[in-house]
This record gives sequence, structure tokens and C-alpha cells, in this order.
Amino acid sequence: TPKRIEAFDDLNVETLRVGIRHSATISKDGSLHMFGNGNWGVLGQGDENDVKFDKPVLVDKFNKLGLKVVDVALGEYHTYALTDDGNVWTWGYAGKSGMFNWMYTQEIGALGHGDKEPQFIPKKVEYFENNGIKVKSISAGLYHCNAISTEGQFYSWGRGLYGVLGNGSN
Repeated sequence: TPKRIEAFDDLNVETLRVGIRHSATISKDGSLHMFGNGNWGVLGQGDENDVKFDKPVLVDKFNKLGLKVVDVALGEYHTYALTDDGNVWTWGYAGKSGMFNWMYTQEIGALGHGDKEPQFIPKKVEYFENNGIKVKSISAGLYHCNAISTEGQFYSWGRGLYGVLGNGSN
């Protein structure tokens, strides 16, 4: 039966997103809290080593910058957020090169920074800001991300297996 989780009572939760291994809430004031398994840095706490939070923990990067989170999306190895200024921020696992990767589908590139370096705290995806693009909507797949600009343009990045990027290739 449903059970009220008291740890969320003071957060004034407005939005809930559930992933495979981790989940997130956005409070009415735009604060982002995460919980679950933090391996691969998906909780945005600056670490990836066997991190697990059974209760919500604030991702304070946005509060420190005076930004409000308006949406969050969760992939298998990555997390990304949309802030009230129209920017996209990502963190988590970016992938590895080599045979290991091919076998285990971990060369994902889903962070959108043009490399395969992990990020353990939120990092802005510079592409949008550098090109004067404001984002209004985001969604995530297991290994990829999608965004829609305020101009109605569709963007996708990450692992394109099965054509999920919509760009006509695998």
C-alpha cells in the first residue's frame, strides 16, 4: 500500500522524475534533490564511488549559482537538468572507448560536452549558450538526450543505437 515518505515533507515537491537506478525531485523554489544509486556520478554530488542516498540530497550547484531547476531527465548513466535561464546541465558517465564499450553499450556521449569524460557535478552544455539557443523542454533515454528549443527546434545527442537520435543513422 502507498506510504508517505516523511523525508520529502519539507521539500515542497512539485516535480518527480524516476530513473532506473536514481530519482529526482524539483521543489517549488527550483531546488533539485536526488536519491538512489549514485554510481557513475548520476546524483551530482562530486563522487561516484558506491554512493547511495536513501533520502533526498540537494544538488547545490544550482543554488550556488542562483539558478532554478525547471526540469530534470534521467538516463541510465547520466542526469541532466534544464534551468530557468534556458540552459542545459549534465552529469554522470560519458563513456569509454574500446572493445569493452562495444560489448556493453557504454560509449554513450550523452553528456553533450564533445568528449567521454565523466562529470560528477553538473556541467553546462556550452553548445546551446554558444549558439544563442534557449531550451524549453528536455527528455532522456537510456543512453541519449533530447531537447527542444524555444524556437521549436529538436536536438539530440548520445548513443544512437536503433536510430533513437532521429538523425537517420544508428
